[in-house]
Amino acid sequence: MTTSTHVGAALIAGCAAGWCLRELWLRDAARREAEAMVRRGVEAAKPEALIAEAQVACFHDREFPVSSSDTALVLIDMQTDFLSKDGRLGKNYSDPRVKQLAATEAKVAALLAAARRAGMTVAHSRSHRYGADVRRDLCVPTIDPTYDLVESCRPLPGEIVVDKWTFGAFASTDLETQLRRRGVRRILLAGILTNVCIMATAVQAVDRFFRVCLVEDACGAFDARWHQHAVELINGPQTLKENHHGSVGLYFGEVAKLSDVETALAKCGGGAAV
Repeated sequence: MTTSTHVGAALIAGCAAGWCLRELWLRDAARREAEAMVRRGVEAAKPEALIAEAQVACFHDREFPVSSSDTALVLIDMQTDFLSKDGRLGKNYSDPRVKQLAATEAKVAALLAAARRAGMTVAHSRSHRYGADVRRDLCVPTIDPTYDLVESCRPLPGEIVVDKWTFGAFASTDLETQLRRRGVRRILLAGILTNVCIMATAVQAVDRFFRVCLVEDACGAFDARWHQHAVELINGPQTLKENHHGSVGLYFGEVAKLSDVETALAKCGGGAAV
């Protein structure tokens, strides 16, 4: 091998190493900036008095802390189009499945009421349109009356509303910025569809350094199996081999029942000390 070949190989190796170091530095810088944004937001949002924090009992004997100061309820796509048999998407499914999905509405409405009583930040997403032609049938035009959120989940003045054209609520909106401004670090996630937009939003939230808790029975899908598979992917026990106990993966967050979330929110309502 000639000297020039050695030099060329060394330059290539050096460039590769430099690129790797640059990527690591950029990722670390992004993490530090996200954490700094959280700290700034919390400092701006917290009053001098102690803010209450309660623990939600979650699956696998775990807990998820909630507070009116740094926890938000994010509701995904509670739109007439998805929840009514008269909706554009609902017409593609048999009536029993549409009714099964629509049954989620009452629990989401109860969760929303509990979050509001606790003085918590609330955010709503609406699915607007998807860029790819293959997804055009899943589009909900803004001029369509079914685009609106169902009456039981209509936003109040001051609540966050984002219109998205991706499955997840973060990638195509300013949801992260709006949550950071309010000092939010943790998210209670509910709505529809569990295996599509809920799952995508959970992944995107974790990638942005938010902690996530899925309110399992305040989410819904057109098939109970799809719902269960998504829940297991978010928080199911991860095993490496057959007959191995393994440990909880917690890849995307915690999972809790509505009743346990309501119990915790009742303890931190109004920010009073507990």
